[in-house]
Amino acid sequence: MGLFTCMNVVAVKLPKAAVDAALANLPSVRSAVELKAEEAYYRQTLLKLEDRADILDFYFKQGFEYAHAIKVIQSDKCIDCDECVKACEDRHGISRIERFGPRLGLIQFTLNCRSCADARCISECNFDAIGYDENAPEPEVIVYDNCVGCTKCAKACPHEAIRMVDIKEEVPDLVQLAKGKDPKQKQGTMIAPGEEEAPKKKKAKRVANKCDHCFGYKDMACITACPTGAIIQIDPATLFRRDGGYVERADKYFEPAPFERGFAQTTRLQGVRLMYGLFALATLFVLACTWEWIARRWVPDASLLRMTVGALQGPLAAKTVQLTYTAVSGMGRWMGYLGGGMMVISALYTLRLNLPGLRRIGNSRTWFDFHVVFGLAGPALTLLHTDLQIFSPLDRPLVTSLWWATVAIVLSGVVGRFLYTAIPRFEASADRERRRLDEGIQQVADQWAAMTMSANVLAQFLKAQEKAQQSGAPDAEDMGVVGFLVAMFKAEVERFKAEAQLRTKTMGGMKNKKLRKTTIKLMSARAVIERRVQLYGLAKRLLAQWRGIHIGISIFMFVLLFAHVAISVYAMGW
Repeated sequence: MGLFTCMNVVAVKLPKAAVDAALANLPSVRSAVELKAEEAYYRQTLLKLEDRADILDFYFKQGFEYAHAIKVIQSDKCIDCDECVKACEDRHGISRIERFGPRLGLIQFTLNCRSCADARCISECNFDAIGYDENAPEPEVIVYDNCVGCTKCAKACPHEAIRMVDIKEEVPDLVQLAKGKDPKQKQGTMIAPGEEEAPKKKKAKRVANKCDHCFGYKDMACITACPTGAIIQIDPATLFRRDGGYVERADKYFEPAPFERGFAQTTRLQGVRLMYGLFALATLFVLACTWEWIARRWVPDASLLRMTVGALQGPLAAKTVQLTYTAVSGMGRWMGYLGGGMMVISALYTLRLNLPGLRRIGNSRTWFDFHVVFGLAGPALTLLHTDLQIFSPLDRPLVTSLWWATVAIVLSGVVGRFLYTAIPRFEASADRERRRLDEGIQQVADQWAAMTMSANVLAQFLKAQEKAQQSGAPDAEDMGVVGFLVAMFKAEVERFKAEAQLRTKTMGGMKNKKLRKTTIKLMSARAVIERRVQLYGLAKRLLAQWRGIHIGISIFMFVLLFAHVAISVYAMGW
């Protein structure tokens, strides 16, 4: 048996016969021991599986065994808005969160303090400037004001959670400077002209900066600011060791589902009740308005308004109800007001990101829910308002332009949201497939280890392929959509050339046809996966430009909307 520990333990070895004899007279203890043994057996069996072994290796290498709390970003929910970083900077003066730490599947781990059980930063400090705060309900490592910036704690932290920052100089007394006085000059002294000393620039003080999980506040700024609920703080055991110590839940021990399908999708711990509730109400309202529009045009007796009046006042009153429908009066006009109002409310989410006053109202997630729901319901109502007269650019240029700009906004938003959700899932799937291909390639190399030439060919090809990927990877920051497509086309051409070289030159001298065929198949599949991973990464970074397009079209649409409303009110009144 091999025993590996993350901290000091005491191991006791007892003869089996002696344990059996002792437990024979203690049935309750024997039952507990058997339960623990059964639990350990199932766990060890599960850990032998391929996907769980990788997760276990990641868990221990990253030091999560002795962590009390970690912040993670769910890649399938993140939209790269950086609101978490901005909120942290607004609260603390400087951002304490680093988004891009180690990653496993759909879970991105941030570089933040984990409140480790064996915090190495504390023991290294010679000034008692960092330690566990006694007033915290849970272990919380705090940097105190007497930090001298020696950097020892930052160097000792194995997770890069502590960073040194410079404190700026204090602002001089502006009142004294306005009067022509030096605030550092003592009263009653005079300096002769020409004897002034050059001002000495005070060196900025460096102090340790780390996340303390917003200790002393009611919430964590980064989590509250996230509009999609992508960033959460969680106990590592809740993420990795989800069995909770129960044998009947042992199948959840280092389960890959949170990393492959998404943590929220697997655990259902993050509710979206407000989103679903708003969406259900908006859907019912839009359907009711659509029904009324259809009834007024073709089936007057099915009108909801006529049926309601009939139920309350009788059939004769129902027959007198006027069911005309036009875009400029009655129900059609109100559909325009309601649809336009919903789109304005939807746009407030974007305005809130740039107007400090709006940030104090509600939270980001609620605003984002309204942004999504009203951004879909509003255009649907405006379509009813137009009475489907949207294909007359010559007769109604303003209305037609306004409607199709609205369609462009909806499509850009839906497509962008889909890509932000789908691309991380594709990336995780491609990474998993690449690992399996690498294992297959390694098995081929091991199988033909006796053939020195074969093993060397595989190793050389892998190294050449990795070098080509590193040197030829396009930079998404310096290209647009057209450049991105051109880069992908060139990458495919290079892949075909590499595959041809593999068949004719690299593997051409291999006499064993079975090995050559298997190797070419594995290598070709691996090259495809590599290009796919590269494509997903570049596409995700280019989505920032897609967001700019979405906002730009929105501005254009709202200019048309306000012009349309102003002209309509001026011509016909409210």
